[in-house]
Amino acid sequence: MSRHTTHFHTTHESFICIECGRSVAPAASGTQNRNHCPHCLSSRHVDLRPGDRRSGCRGSMHAIGVHVQSNGEWSIIHRCSNCGILKMNRIGPDDCEHALLGLAARPLTQLPFPLEGLRNE
Repeated sequence: MSRHTTHFHTTHESFICIECGRSVAPAASGTQNRNHCPHCLSSRHVDLRPGDRRSGCRGSMHAIGVHVQSNGEWSIIHRCSNCGILKMNRIGPDDCEHALLGLAARPLTQLPFPLEGLRNE
């Protein structure tokens, strides 16, 4: 009985960010399959698996939060504007630090309840 293996084609090409219009080079971050823009952190829904470029959705992936793993590594949480799927992308060394900190602080600046209702008991 033979075993069939599916191979995914990865791309190493630069791209223009659909949100901010800046050029993004995958090699600049040390990765060969970068999906998100290091300037505005937005992305496009292009992968089914990291780097395969096989998703037909192609929707705008908006950065909605950060996830910090137990080892301290950060990932950006993206939500697709077309299909709603959530994906995580590891941050790169060239990602905009101000954009990342703003994303991480968003829950503290947009509380779902009034602060004056909190009491220290």
